[in-house]
Amino acid sequence: MSRPAPPLVTWSGLRTAGADLLLATLCLGFAHAQLRGFAQSHRPSAPLIVATQLLFAAFFLLRKRTEDVSRSPWDWFTAFGGAAAPLLLRPTGAAQDLLAAQLLQVFGAAGALLGVLSLNRSVGVVPAYREVKSGGAYRLVRHPLYAAYLVTELGYVLGNLTAWNAAVLGVGLAFQIARIFNEERLLARHESYRLYQARTRWRLIPYVF
Repeated sequence: MSRPAPPLVTWSGLRTAGADLLLATLCLGFAHAQLRGFAQSHRPSAPLIVATQLLFAAFFLLRKRTEDVSRSPWDWFTAFGGAAAPLLLRPTGAAQDLLAAQLLQVFGAAGALLGVLSLNRSVGVVPAYREVKSGGAYRLVRHPLYAAYLVTELGYVLGNLTAWNAAVLGVGLAFQIARIFNEERLLARHESYRLYQARTRWRLIPYVF
């Protein structure tokens, strides 16, 4: 007897698709908030942020699916929190960006764009095993894309300093650190990643963490 065909729609697939759609929507909402701020102040960082968020939204909707993905509710919660929290940052009415804030945002956004483009459609949200990357920035830290996010967010908060934005940055960083530990727990099941861990000591910031 022939084996029955696998179902076209699964709960896991629906959950993943729903999370991707929600994150893409949050990216678009964040981009829209920056456009509104740009209409008032014409701050030069806004177009860069908008372009970055549009790219991220596209990758959330078009990324590959993987079989070896965590089913832990905690892993999903921290992954979503780490990805979504920075999208709650909001611009202030400042007339212009601080130079240091601009430089941090440009540097971080460039790093994030390069990281996403290098991962292509393999970029992920929930912990999952995909191809192990070990070249370029991945020689310095094991999570260079998250490091780029952190630099961008620090620059954004420096240029849009409010209690709300500072709190969002702190909460987002806590989620991101938990997300890193969750990802590495899953990835360490695979020998290729354990070898990579042995070669690349630092997770996020060289000589710090």
